[in-house]
Amino acid sequence: MALAGKSPTQPPTIRRIWRTPGSKLNWLFLLASLVIYGSVYLIDRNALTTQFADPATDPFRDFGIVAFVLVLVVTAYTLRRRFARGLPGKVQSWLWVHTWFGVISILIVFMHEGYQNITHDFSFLADRFTEADYGTTAMYALLLLVLTGVVGRLLDMWQARVIAAEADTNGVGITRSIEERMHELSLTIGRLRAGKSAPFQQFCEQALHHKAALPDLLPVLAPQEVGDFERAYEVLGERARLGRSLQRQQRARLIIRTWRYIHIPLACIALGIISYHSIVELWKMLVLHY
Repeated sequence: MALAGKSPTQPPTIRRIWRTPGSKLNWLFLLASLVIYGSVYLIDRNALTTQFADPATDPFRDFGIVAFVLVLVVTAYTLRRRFARGLPGKVQSWLWVHTWFGVISILIVFMHEGYQNITHDFSFLADRFTEADYGTTAMYALLLLVLTGVVGRLLDMWQARVIAAEADTNGVGITRSIEERMHELSLTIGRLRAGKSAPFQQFCEQALHHKAALPDLLPVLAPQEVGDFERAYEVLGERARLGRSLQRQQRARLIIRTWRYIHIPLACIALGIISYHSIVELWKMLVLHY
C-alpha cells in the first residue's frame, strides 16, 4: 500500500535561557576609555593653537607612547585567554578592555600623526611608509587591526545571537547536546528498521544519510509495517529538524573561526611593526635626552 504523507506531531518546545550575562565592567572600561581619549584630545587641541603637529615633538610624541601602552594592554586579553589564565578577572571583562582600548588607541595615533595620510597629505610612496622608522606603516597596521577587530566583534555578537536563538527554539540546546540527541534518535531508528522490508530500510537509510532533510517519496509498505514507519517518520522528522539547527550553529561557528585565522596572524604582524617603531623611537628619545 502507498503510505500517505503525515506531518509528525512536534514535541512541545522547552524554553531555556542561553544568554551570557552582561558585565558592569563594560561601562567602567568605556568610561575609562572616554576619559583617556578626552584628555588626549584636549591636550591636542591646546597644543595645535601654539605649534604645528609634529610626531617627533611633545606633546604629540607622548601621544604615541600612550597609544603604544594601550596596544600592550589590548594584547593582555590574548594572554589572559590563551596563556596567562591566572591573571585576575574574567575573560569577558578583559574582552571589553581589548575592545574599547583598541578603538581609542588608533584614534590617539591619528592625533600623534597629526592625521597625516588620514585626512590630508596623502602619499603612498615607499618613502612615506619607511620614514620615521616605519611610523606610517605602524599606523596603518594598527588601523587594519582595529577594523578587523571591530568586524570580529560584530561577527561574534551575531554568532552568539544565532546560537542562542537556535538553543531557545530547538528544544535541546547547543551543538554538543544536539549531536547527542541526534545519536539517540539514530539508535531509535536502528531498532525500528530492524527486520523490515527493503523499501522501509532504504527510506531510513536515505534520511539518516542526509541528516537535515527527509526523502520526498514515501515507500510502498505492507500494512503491518505502517505503524512502525509512522513512528520512524516522526523520529526522522525530529532528527532532520535538529540537523538543520546543528548546521546553522556550525555555520556560525565556522565564520567566526575563519575570522580568527585571519585576525590572529594579522595581530602578530601588526604588533611586531608597532613595537619596532615604538621601541626605536623611545630609544632615540632617551639617547637625545641624556
